Order: sequence, then C-alpha cells, then structure tokens
Amino acid sequence: MLPLPLWLMSGAMITATPAACPASPLRGSAPSILKTLAPAWRDDFVVRFPDTPVELLTPFGPPQGALDPGLEAFLEGRADFAFLTREIAEADLATFRKSHRGVSPSVVPVATGAWDRFGYVDAVAIVVNSANPIRRLSYRQLDAIFSSSRLRGGSVPTDWAALGVAGWRGRPIHILGGGGWAGEESARALTIRRRILSIGGRRGRWKPAPDSGSEADVVDRVAADPLAIGFTGMGHLKVNVRPVAIALGDRSPAYLPTAGTIAADRYPLARTVDLLLAPATACGARLRTFARYLLSDAGQAQIGASGVFQPLSKATLRRSLQSVDRQGVRGNTMVRRRPRG
Repeated sequence: MLPLPLWLMSGAMITATPAACPASPLRGSAPSILKTLAPAWRDDFVVRFPDTPVELLTPFGPPQGALDPGLEAFLEGRADFAFLTREIAEADLATFRKSHRGVSPSVVPVATGAWDRFGYVDAVAIVVNSANPIRRLSYRQLDAIFSSSRLRGGSVPTDWAALGVAGWRGRPIHILGGGGWAGEESARALTIRRRILSIGGRRGRWKPAPDSGSEADVVDRVAADPLAIGFTGMGHLKVNVRPVAIALGDRSPAYLPTAGTIAADRYPLARTVDLLLAPATACGARLRTFARYLLSDAGQAQIGASGVFQPLSKATLRRSLQSVDRQGVRGNTMVRRRPRG
C-alpha cells in the first residue's frame, strides 16, 4: 500500500497543485439542495486559491440531466465537474459515457447526507410495520426479497418465518413500492439495486411487484399492513412504521440507521453528497486541487456550518482523499462507503 501523503496524515491540510490549464474558471453544476453549501465552498476556495476560479452554473436544478441544464453540460463534456446528491441515474450515466468514449465519471463522496431529513440525501431505510417483530435483515435476505436474479444466493422466502420471524409461518411477505423500480428507478431504488442486488460487476434485476404502489406511498401502505416491507428515506418515517437493522452478511452485526451508526460508517445504506469529475483533461491538476479542498479541514468545516449536511466520517474521508491523490481525475473511479462490520 502506498504511504499516505503528509498533508493527509496531519489531518487533511490543504495543499496547492500547480495549474495546468488556462486561467478560465472551472465550471460545474450543483443541485438546488446545495444552493447554500456549494457557493460557500466556491467562495472559500477562491479566497484560498485565487489562481483557480470556479464558476457554478445557474440556476440550480434537480439532480438529473434531463431537468438541469448545468448537469447536462457536465454529462455532455461542456463542464468540468458536478455535485450530485443521489446515485447518478442510468440515463445520465449513458449520456456521460457517450460523450467520453465509454468512460464513467469519477465519483468522490465529499459530504454525508442529512441522515433523517427527507429529500436531503437522507439514509435509505428498509421499513416494516411496527407490529412486525423482525429485527434484522442481511444483504442476502434483502436480495432474495426484492430481486429476481438473487445473485447473493439466497432462496426465495415464502413467508415471514423464512426470514426468522418465529410464529409467522404462512404469513406472506407483501412487497410494496414496486413503482419505484418498474420504470426509471428512483434515487433510493438505485441505492438498493447497486449496493444489494448487484454484486461482482453483475447487475441485479428487480422482482416485479405490480399493484404494490409507488415509492411515495410506501410509508402509508406499510403503516396499514403488518405483513408489508418496503424502503424509503429516513426522513419519511411516521407512526406505525419502523426501520429494520441491516447486516452485510448473515452472521455480521446488524445496524439501525442512526446518526451514530452513520457517523461511524456502520450503517450500509447511508448516502453521500458526491463530486463527479470528468476524465483527465488539461485541467486535471486544478480539479484535484478543488477536490482536495473539499476534503480538507476547511472544506469539511463549511459542511458543518451549513446546518444541514454532515462532514464525512474519517474512513470515508480517507478513501476519498486517497482516490483523488493516487488516481487523479480519471474515469471508472468510484469511491463508495464501505461500512465496517
């Protein structure tokens, strides 16, 4: 393993990188929920690095290329970076690859979502009715419930007893929210599919769930059905609905989504605010300078001051820094939270 750079070992101090491209500003997009944080980052950065101006494309829009001209500019190669507050949509990924010779963007987490504030990158929760006694589910079990591919090797559970609920033999599992993956996947459905249903480079396939409602009404439907299961954002929970603890493996510790488990990198379905970077260009060194700033003490301090999002955990911060420092700005680099068991 390569040694960590001295500035990382000393607590993520800011290190300048010589400019390698013309003095025109780095151009990038940000979604509307970053309308305060993204400008704060930009303003603080240009004070510290006046030779590297940054322009945020406005107006800020939803985090999908079809709805935000700024993000569309990044996807089509007309901008240098994009902040994203969800998993990049499949259509957007295809647009980027088409414009960049089949290469994917680098994805670097730069902040932790507001874990229980709906719509602000809150953690994804697997939810059941409060009357359901189940306390934990593993990735293998979730894959068997929600997928038709079952790449993790689990058998199809026939009832809640098959998932370990004593005394619930013969009680069927009612999967809700199939509208969230029947067509274009929602942001939370993408999180589930990419982290749980897919494995080893193989793409998992959703189990069809017709007439099971949309993701928007999952919570209300689960609250009314003791046999139901679905997923939503933590900020959307209400009375008679509770999250289930999630485990990476059948014998691994299971963790509920809480501020503490997310800060400690324990909960596996936490989400992050990400910086997406185009493949290496003449401005790669300046983009690395900007990325390192976001991951520095100064950049992370701006997150705390926002009052909405949270700084990265030490483990995620280290992975992001190592990705930027060792690999530079090039495609096919994705840094994802690796929860500790």
